[in-house]
Amino acid sequence: MTRAARLAPVALALASLLPHARAVWPDLTYYFRDFTVTFYPLRVFWARELQAGRWPGWNPYVYEGVAALPVLYPPDLLHVLGPSPAFVSWLLTLHFPLAALGAWALCRDLGLGRAGAFVAGAVFSLGGLCLSSLNLYVFLQALALSPFLALALRRAAERGRRWIPAAAAVFALALSTLAVEFVAQAVLVGLLLGVASEPRARGAARQAVALAVGAGLAAVPVLVTAGILRESVRGAGFAPEVALGNAVHPAVLLQLLVPDLFGSLAAPVEAWWGGRFFDKGFPYLVSLYVGPLALALAAAGAAGSNLDRRRTAVLLGAGAVGLWYALGKPAGLATLVAQLPGTSWFRFPSKAMLLPVLAMAILAGAGADSLARGRAWRRFAWACAIVAAVALALAGLVGLSGRAVAAWAAVPEALFPPVQRTIVVQAVLAAALALTGGLLAALVRRERLGAARAVALLAALLVADLARAGRGLNPQGPSAMFAPLPELAAQRLDALGGGRVFSHGLDESPAFRDFLASATPGRGLWSFFLSRQMLVPYASVLDRVETAHGKDLTSFVPRAPDLQPGELHPANVGGILGRLRAAAVSRVLSLDPLAHPDLHLRARVPAGPPQTWIHLYELRAPFPRTSFAAGTVRASLLEAGEQEYDVEAEHAGELVVRDSHARGWRAWVDGVPAPVRLAQGRYRSVAVPAGRHRVRFAYAPPGLGAGLAVMALSLAAAAALARKPVV
Repeated sequence: MTRAARLAPVALALASLLPHARAVWPDLTYYFRDFTVTFYPLRVFWARELQAGRWPGWNPYVYEGVAALPVLYPPDLLHVLGPSPAFVSWLLTLHFPLAALGAWALCRDLGLGRAGAFVAGAVFSLGGLCLSSLNLYVFLQALALSPFLALALRRAAERGRRWIPAAAAVFALALSTLAVEFVAQAVLVGLLLGVASEPRARGAARQAVALAVGAGLAAVPVLVTAGILRESVRGAGFAPEVALGNAVHPAVLLQLLVPDLFGSLAAPVEAWWGGRFFDKGFPYLVSLYVGPLALALAAAGAAGSNLDRRRTAVLLGAGAVGLWYALGKPAGLATLVAQLPGTSWFRFPSKAMLLPVLAMAILAGAGADSLARGRAWRRFAWACAIVAAVALALAGLVGLSGRAVAAWAAVPEALFPPVQRTIVVQAVLAAALALTGGLLAALVRRERLGAARAVALLAALLVADLARAGRGLNPQGPSAMFAPLPELAAQRLDALGGGRVFSHGLDESPAFRDFLASATPGRGLWSFFLSRQMLVPYASVLDRVETAHGKDLTSFVPRAPDLQPGELHPANVGGILGRLRAAAVSRVLSLDPLAHPDLHLRARVPAGPPQTWIHLYELRAPFPRTSFAAGTVRASLLEAGEQEYDVEAEHAGELVVRDSHARGWRAWVDGVPAPVRLAQGRYRSVAVPAGRHRVRFAYAPPGLGAGLAVMALSLAAAAALARKPVV
């Protein structure tokens, strides 16, 4: 074995970092989409609570208090060492080489050579699905683990013994990300590959044991999440239009070949036109690009390779089912699956693209492996010709019939010329890459170029193309963008004596829409900076500011939003002030000036972009955070998940705390347990007798105790299986 061959995994890991090479050193932070508005703030909350020695079960900073989903994926626990956005970003970046090496390991286990494993790892880790999963955070983590899980389950079926607890451990690790949809797809691939390797019943039995033990090892995050689910909006089930939203439109599949088909992946806020093909105007997965060479290699691998027929059939079948589901309601499968019990808890069929992408990556590796062995060059040449023809047909259609295509795709008139130019140029580039692959095939077949060298050139071209297409898809900026503006920090919104903050947000803001329509450079970065400063949706967690009536992104909240989108328009502020008072709101944030006699302007802060201001108002006469009709209340302890109040009661009465009620809250009056009641349909209350009393509330996540017990039993079972295998 040559030194270059031995170093191939290292080269692959480094190649996976090319689209975001700057992220290798932890001094910048990601800021795009869900990473900014959801995942980073929630992980900061967990890190801070663990640093303080508390279990982070209850998040008081959003939606008048919500149960916190468990963050128990081991790398995320490292945030306790330093929950800065740059460190969190860096730990997330490391999942790209992990994904690459996982695909490498799976392909090697399936019998592919190093060249094929390299190509598969490059397609999987540099492709659009992997890059798009970063801002979705937990899905990148699960995606990176999916090849390892498939490998471990296949080996558990084939070999049994210590591979059973190993598969259980990988399954538990994957489950701890809570990206259940991606984990389920990896399990399916592993089960099917296991059946292909060991079709007898004992193989399935070994896998069943591994999955049962693995689920037990992950019992704490699984059972705590299940306990929260019962009382959440998600637990009631999504409406069909929500559950089946964000499917993959058939036209979007052309993005496998042309990366910027619907606008610049590096600047989607500034140049995006493809809203006609996405339910919400913007895709859940920003890119699906794999490129012409990967498509041609996968076609060659599917037509015949070193993979045996059963494994090839498994990959083709799994990929086809995943694509069928991802196409959503029109294709039919997603509608059928939605009828099954429990499926209404999940949403967005586009998540099923993991199956076809993983299958395509492995088949591309199989194709490259066959080419390296001097076979399949003719099939590859034909595949390159077909891919080039499709790309040139797209270029010709858009170039010659652009106006008709633009009308069908609802491209804004002002955007048409650059859109037409971008699609034509990129389609021609795709055709050129495919034809280059065909040229290499011709040179090999005429014995003017060695097969191994040609495959090396193909791999280099493939990596360069994927890195080019993915550059800028996950932008980074200085960590200072997560710091509050000094003028807002000076307002001490985290110390309002029990009062909460309400933010009008950005969705209904005329000022924000004017900003997006302006020519301000860097609107993408500025838009997320404004979201952070406006404390929406979860940015308030960073400043420990308690908010009310926030935007729900996870659907793990106790109740559906009280304010409908039209009510959030600044012009309608008068109609919602009563509900804000009831939620103990004493401050209101808005990018637009608000006109109402009950609102007093406290500050007008330059937001950053030109002519953009953040207005902070004081709301007159909000309801107190706690109320007791027959006496007085003074808070003596206010922590996340734990509160204590001193009550002086002239008569027996009900202490009402304007925090969300949820199963798991317990109360004590002078150390004696007392039932927690539901007040006003949403808040917590407890009965207090006459006299002076100390009332304590504490939250214990439902399912935590059972999860710890099941995990302990599963650890014992895994240790027993590792010490003395029985199957």
